[in-house]
Amino acid sequence: MKVYVASSWRNEVYPEVVEALRQAGHEVYDFRYQGGSGWNPTEMTSGQLFDFLDHPKVQSIFRKDMDALEACDAVVCVLPCGRSAHLELGYGIGAGKRTVLLWHDGDAPDIMHKAVDAIVFEVSEIPGALEGGE
Repeated sequence: MKVYVASSWRNEVYPEVVEALRQAGHEVYDFRYQGGSGWNPTEMTSGQLFDFLDHPKVQSIFRKDMDALEACDAVVCVLPCGRSAHLELGYGIGAGKRTVLLWHDGDAPDIMHKAVDAIVFEVSEIPGALEGGE
Protein backbone atom coordinates (compact mmCIF):
# COMPACT_ATOMS: atom_id res chain seq x y z
CA MET A 1 0.00 0.00 0.00
CA LYS A 2 1.26 3.52 -0.79
CA VAL A 3 1.09 5.66 2.35
CA TYR A 4 1.46 9.41 2.71
CA VAL A 5 2.51 10.40 6.23
CA ALA A 6 1.36 13.93 7.11
CA SER A 7 2.98 15.64 10.06
CA SER A 8 5.21 18.47 11.19
CA TRP A 9 8.90 18.82 10.38
CA ARG A 10 9.42 19.05 14.14
CA ASN A 11 7.42 15.96 15.10
CA GLU A 12 9.80 13.58 16.90
CA VAL A 13 7.58 10.51 16.32
CA TYR A 14 7.41 11.00 12.54
CA PRO A 15 10.60 9.01 11.67
CA GLU A 16 9.40 6.11 13.83
CA VAL A 17 6.08 6.05 11.94
CA VAL A 18 7.81 6.07 8.54
CA GLU A 19 10.10 3.21 9.61
CA ALA A 20 7.29 1.13 11.13
CA LEU A 21 5.23 1.43 7.94
CA ARG A 22 8.18 0.47 5.76
CA GLN A 23 8.91 -2.52 8.01
CA ALA A 24 5.26 -3.56 7.54
CA GLY A 25 5.85 -3.60 3.77
CA HIS A 26 4.26 -0.30 2.79
CA GLU A 27 5.67 2.18 0.28
CA VAL A 28 5.95 5.42 2.25
CA TYR A 29 6.28 8.97 0.95
CA ASP A 30 8.65 10.76 3.30
CA PHE A 31 8.30 14.50 2.72
CA ARG A 32 11.49 15.13 4.69
CA TYR A 33 13.55 13.43 1.96
CA GLN A 34 11.75 14.48 -1.22
CA GLY A 35 13.77 17.61 -1.92
CA GLY A 36 11.98 19.83 0.55
CA SER A 37 13.93 21.88 3.01
CA GLY A 38 11.42 22.77 5.66
CA TRP A 39 11.39 26.25 4.13
CA ASN A 40 8.21 27.65 5.58
CA PRO A 41 8.24 31.31 6.58
CA THR A 42 6.13 31.95 9.64
CA GLU A 43 5.36 35.61 9.10
CA MET A 44 4.59 37.63 5.99
CA THR A 45 2.27 40.33 4.83
CA SER A 46 -0.69 39.74 2.54
CA GLY A 47 1.31 41.42 -0.21
CA GLN A 48 4.01 38.74 0.10
CA LEU A 49 1.70 35.70 0.06
CA PHE A 50 1.40 35.22 -3.70
CA ASP A 51 5.13 35.82 -4.23
CA PHE A 52 5.73 33.03 -1.72
CA LEU A 53 3.21 30.63 -3.32
CA ASP A 54 4.54 31.38 -6.83
CA HIS A 55 8.19 30.89 -5.88
CA PRO A 56 9.74 28.04 -7.93
CA LYS A 57 10.98 26.25 -4.81
CA VAL A 58 7.51 26.31 -3.23
CA GLN A 59 5.91 25.16 -6.49
CA SER A 60 8.37 22.25 -6.74
CA ILE A 61 7.79 21.09 -3.15
CA PHE A 62 4.03 21.48 -3.55
CA ARG A 63 3.99 19.44 -6.78
CA LYS A 64 6.00 16.59 -5.20
CA ASP A 65 3.69 16.48 -2.20
CA MET A 66 0.53 16.65 -4.33
CA ASP A 67 1.79 13.95 -6.70
CA ALA A 68 2.39 11.71 -3.69
CA LEU A 69 -1.02 12.52 -2.20
CA GLU A 70 -2.77 11.77 -5.48
CA ALA A 71 -0.89 8.48 -5.88
CA CYS A 72 -1.26 7.20 -2.31
CA ASP A 73 -3.79 4.68 -1.03
CA ALA A 74 -3.82 6.04 2.53
CA VAL A 75 -2.93 9.11 4.57
CA VAL A 76 -1.58 8.78 8.11
CA CYS A 77 -1.61 12.00 10.14
CA VAL A 78 0.81 12.12 13.07
CA LEU A 79 -0.07 14.62 15.78
CA PRO A 80 1.02 17.13 16.83
CA CYS A 81 1.09 18.86 13.48
CA GLY A 82 0.00 22.04 11.80
CA ARG A 83 -2.13 23.36 9.00
CA SER A 84 -0.37 21.66 6.07
CA ALA A 85 -0.69 18.20 7.57
CA HIS A 86 -4.35 18.78 8.35
CA LEU A 87 -4.93 19.99 4.78
CA GLU A 88 -3.22 16.80 3.54
CA LEU A 89 -5.40 14.69 5.84
CA GLY A 90 -8.48 16.54 4.60
CA TYR A 91 -7.44 15.88 1.01
CA GLY A 92 -7.17 12.18 1.83
CA ILE A 93 -10.63 12.14 3.41
CA GLY A 94 -12.17 14.00 0.47
CA ALA A 95 -10.45 11.73 -2.06
CA GLY A 96 -11.82 8.62 -0.35
CA LYS A 97 -8.42 7.34 0.77
CA ARG A 98 -7.99 5.31 3.96
CA THR A 99 -7.12 7.76 6.75
CA VAL A 100 -5.53 7.13 10.13
CA LEU A 101 -4.78 9.62 12.89
CA LEU A 102 -2.06 8.93 15.47
CA TRP A 103 -3.21 10.76 18.61
CA HIS A 104 -1.22 11.13 21.83
CA ASP A 105 -2.31 12.18 25.31
CA GLY A 106 -1.94 15.92 25.49
CA ASP A 107 -2.76 16.51 21.79
CA ALA A 108 -5.57 18.94 21.13
CA PRO A 109 -8.68 17.15 19.89
CA ASP A 110 -10.73 18.53 17.04
CA ILE A 111 -14.32 17.75 16.14
CA MET A 112 -13.29 17.10 12.52
CA HIS A 113 -11.02 14.26 13.63
CA LYS A 114 -14.28 12.29 13.63
CA ALA A 115 -14.00 12.20 9.80
CA VAL A 116 -10.95 9.90 9.79
CA ASP A 117 -11.36 6.16 9.32
CA ALA A 118 -9.31 5.22 12.38
CA ILE A 119 -7.73 6.89 15.39
CA VAL A 120 -4.85 5.03 17.03
CA PHE A 121 -2.73 5.76 20.08
CA GLU A 122 0.46 3.80 19.38
CA VAL A 123 2.72 3.61 16.32
CA SER A 124 2.37 -0.19 16.39
CA GLU A 125 -1.40 0.16 15.79
CA ILE A 126 -1.05 2.02 12.47
CA PRO A 127 -0.45 -0.96 10.12
CA GLY A 128 -3.56 -2.77 11.38
CA ALA A 129 -5.63 0.39 11.10
CA LEU A 130 -4.52 0.78 7.49
CA GLU A 131 -5.85 -2.66 6.73
CA GLY A 132 -9.21 -1.80 8.23
CA GLY A 133 -8.76 -3.12 11.75
CA GLU A 134 -9.06 -0.64 14.58
